[in-house]
Amino acid sequence: MARGNRFGIGRSPRRTGGSSRRGWGKGAPGRYGDGVPYPAGVYRDRLSAGRVLAAVVRGYGRWVARAPETRGLASGLAALYPAGELMHALGPEPLLVGALAPPLAISAWVGTYKAHRSVKYSAALTATVAAVPGWLAFAAGWGAFNLPTLVGYTSTAALAWSAFTWSDVLRERRAWQEQQLKWDTLAATAGLEGSRLIGIEQTRLGPCFRIDVRRCDKTASQLTSGVLAERLAAELGLAKDQVSVREDARHAGILRIQIHTLDPWTQPAPALALTGATGESGSSGALVRRSVLDRPLQVGDAPDTGQAMQLVLYNHEGGHHTFVVAPTGAGKTTFYNAVIDDLSGCTDVLIWGIDLFKGTIPALWGPVLDASAGIGEYDKALAILEWAYLLIKERSRKNGGLDHVPTPTEPLIVIFVDEQDELTGMHSPIAHKARFFTDKIHTKGRSAAVVLLTASQRGVIQHTGSKEAHFNAQNKIVLRINRITEMANVVPEWEAAGMPNMVTYRQGTKGVILIVDAANQWRAGRFRNLSDFRAVKQLAAARGGPAATLDADLVPLLVAQPKKDQQQAYADRHATDPGSTTPASLPAPPAGTGHPAAEGWGVDPADSGAVDRLARHLVTEIETNLAGMPDPPRHPTRIEDLLAAKQLVEHTDVNDPAVNRAITVPEHITRAILRLLAQRGEAGARRDELVAAVGKSRSGVANWLAILRDHHVIVAAGAGKAARYYLPEYAPALDDDDSAGDY
Repeated sequence: MARGNRFGIGRSPRRTGGSSRRGWGKGAPGRYGDGVPYPAGVYRDRLSAGRVLAAVVRGYGRWVARAPETRGLASGLAALYPAGELMHALGPEPLLVGALAPPLAISAWVGTYKAHRSVKYSAALTATVAAVPGWLAFAAGWGAFNLPTLVGYTSTAALAWSAFTWSDVLRERRAWQEQQLKWDTLAATAGLEGSRLIGIEQTRLGPCFRIDVRRCDKTASQLTSGVLAERLAAELGLAKDQVSVREDARHAGILRIQIHTLDPWTQPAPALALTGATGESGSSGALVRRSVLDRPLQVGDAPDTGQAMQLVLYNHEGGHHTFVVAPTGAGKTTFYNAVIDDLSGCTDVLIWGIDLFKGTIPALWGPVLDASAGIGEYDKALAILEWAYLLIKERSRKNGGLDHVPTPTEPLIVIFVDEQDELTGMHSPIAHKARFFTDKIHTKGRSAAVVLLTASQRGVIQHTGSKEAHFNAQNKIVLRINRITEMANVVPEWEAAGMPNMVTYRQGTKGVILIVDAANQWRAGRFRNLSDFRAVKQLAAARGGPAATLDADLVPLLVAQPKKDQQQAYADRHATDPGSTTPASLPAPPAGTGHPAAEGWGVDPADSGAVDRLARHLVTEIETNLAGMPDPPRHPTRIEDLLAAKQLVEHTDVNDPAVNRAITVPEHITRAILRLLAQRGEAGARRDELVAAVGKSRSGVANWLAILRDHHVIVAAGAGKAARYYLPEYAPALDDDDSAGDY
């Protein structure tokens, strides 16, 4: 022992709890009684009446919170019984207490009905609220603690509680809570922890769940992959294609999960005109006459949404061309039947048909068509196209740039072309002539109310003849196709826009259709089933001829068909008033000119000398105009050779250098390129600068640059957009990799 401790003068041991002075120092202040050896939690574990009461109150509150409507009402009704005895002891005037019932009842009814629109729920709650002042008024006068009052109050309270608990609003609320619990369990297994069910909609396909995913680790766009749909389908015991997941169009944090429990596609496709079902068709097949401006054409339905498949051929923006692509057997003719069926009821529309290979459209709808060209009738087809071209020019001149509005005497012209490759394809004998007219109609016909509908088996230029249908057709339609690449030929951005793949869309179902309008809005469904061609012919015979007539001042401009009597009959029919049978007197149009006959030649036809002088003058004028024409080649060039040469020029980047050296670049192209490179000297020029200097397309200039490089006329350094081109005398030192530019 230390010396100081033995004599009682040593320092006391240092306190471990903090400073020796309470409240001072950096340590925690010591407390009196810290050294008393009581077990930990002895005060916390000691029972008392207050602690027991507090625990009971907390437990009861949690129990009520789990079902506040029903359990809260039961608690209130139970507490209201002794409150009646308290009112009896206080002795208020019963009438004053009961006077509160009417205003409380009115307030309860208005508030609950406005919020829920439920008569049962509002009536039960209103009766309960109104009964409270009534009970207190009764108890104030007669007391509560007696057997008759207890029995009556208990029965009335039980009845009120049952009416409120089993009202439609609370039943729906309990069902919703059950759905939320089920979703929480499903979300935990599908990897959607943190999501919340916010709504369920009943659709034609089954229930659609709206899920709030803002608290999930992934965004809605990341969750719309097929993995989530497959997980949900596995948990629900459904096939993979019975669950679809997509983003909500109005909220980026919400998913829409559609469960396909119903299949509306099992219902047969509609064919109103043939069945006489409800609509604008009568049982005889005769449509109620209307204007094309009244509504879009109804060509089918979308079973998934129940909406009609609409096709707009004319609206306030003018005419709408239509480009249809489908292989053989996909139903192009049946689709045309559906369109003509609805279109033939318009009083301000004339329908012209061209089907040069099979002649199906003229054969089925002959009485309805205003003009048609069937199998091998190439001259008629060209005449119809030239009519449309002349109408566009004359209507544009007459309207002064304004859009033409169809009327029964100046109607919308709709030209149906089936098997387009037979008209404008690379193997068509009249492609070089027909292509001029179809391009003009596509580019100029919108404002003149001249509309072209073309149906092709493929959306490539070998079938369509040009790209005008891709660029200027406001409606693009794809039926069932065999190759997915054909989708990109018609709608290049179809995947980014979420359009269905028409190779796999509703496999096993006939008549499927995808319509993409001018605003790039798409609808998928099926067109009407008018595949019974015998019934269609009977329908066309019942419809009769068109009600509209061509513009009276434009009829003389129509070119003649191969038979003059046919042309004269056509002109006479359009020159006849709708209520008259006497044709108007019209001058016979000159054959093949497309313009009215001249007033005269300025000479007397009986003067043979004057006629001879006029003939010599005409020969001299023709020889003068032909003087600058190049001489025709000795040997004709086959179309196969032209296509092969075109293939070589378009693939200069992969051709052998020897092949490219055999190709000659036009002199004006070479001159423009060499002039710019000479001006630039050692700086060289980029490809885009050369494209601007030449004034041609980027791909064409790239091909010519590749040919000139293989001719050793120019040198390229670098690859891609960064490549620069030089004259050989200005070229920098190049590695092997640098000399292989990307053309």
